[in-house]
Amino acid sequence: MKKSLTFILLLALVCLSLLSVSCGRKRAPVPPGTLRPERIKDLSFKITEKGVILSWSVPVRNHDGSPLSHVKEFKLYKAEVPINGGCLECPPHYGEPITITLDSKPEPGQKIHYEDTTLTEGFYYIYQVQTVKGLLNVSDLSNKISFAWHCPPGPPMNLSAETSEEGITLSWLPPDRFMDGRPLAEPLKYQILRKFDDEKTWTRLHSSTDKTTWSDRIRRTYRYVEYKVVPIFTFHGTKIEGKASEPLLVRAKGFGSLDAPRLLGVSRGAEGIVITWQKLRRYDIIGYNVYRKDPSDIIAKLNQQPLKATSFVDMTRLKKGSYAYFVTAVDDSYPPNESPPSRIITISIR
Repeated sequence: MKKSLTFILLLALVCLSLLSVSCGRKRAPVPPGTLRPERIKDLSFKITEKGVILSWSVPVRNHDGSPLSHVKEFKLYKAEVPINGGCLECPPHYGEPITITLDSKPEPGQKIHYEDTTLTEGFYYIYQVQTVKGLLNVSDLSNKISFAWHCPPGPPMNLSAETSEEGITLSWLPPDRFMDGRPLAEPLKYQILRKFDDEKTWTRLHSSTDKTTWSDRIRRTYRYVEYKVVPIFTFHGTKIEGKASEPLLVRAKGFGSLDAPRLLGVSRGAEGIVITWQKLRRYDIIGYNVYRKDPSDIIAKLNQQPLKATSFVDMTRLKKGSYAYFVTAVDDSYPPNESPPSRIITISIR
């Protein structure tokens, strides 16, 4: 009996020691859902002839900021609200979510694109998405998007251009049909896209226009530029972009070369070297650049933005030597033209 009791006591001590060592190595238990993925914030949409393409970024971090090692899937929630008589501001009644499987480690910059072709006219559609990491590890709902669906308009027709010293004027005919072939008589707006010959991507220019002409004050001499026009149809508050026109390649006419400014003088003043020049009598001149060449033949532009005035003070503490100054003119083209340099005036610092 005594030996049995001793054995039990020794066994209990061993278990307690193992338990204390084990507890010292373990981290505090993590409640279910604590390491859920961060919320998606950039859910967006593009309406197409067949339906809508939804896009969002794959999260790479958890809610607490730690790295997200694996994404199982996404749950996409969708609700539809009748345009006539429905309540778009009410909480959405989502149906069974759509499962989009990823089952991999998320990569920075990775995007998901999902096309839904089950849309019909006469309804608003509402979407939100969640990231699923695993059991009980689901992100909060994403930002909410909503829109009224309608087939987009077809492309504008007969895009043409006229070039002059004032720039390039585009004109086109409005599309007469939606992309599904139905007649289109509703008013449209248009977005202009532009791309220079040394650029790879299109740039959206300013705000849209409701006219079928548009002028671009570009006078970059002999430079090629492409344009496209995108129609925009507004349907119950939703702006629906249609198919773009065929691109049009245009060669800018321009003024030809700009005249060089006339440099009047370079002299020492109380605060530094004073450079003065004569104003060019052209309405398209937006300013002037001042340059200095040091004794090592290094040329530096002394102003960050084109100068409106016709004088400039170089306040730099200059070492001994000869310094040359000249001025150029800049016009309001995009990108701007710069004239040849004025005559050079040299001043000696002793």
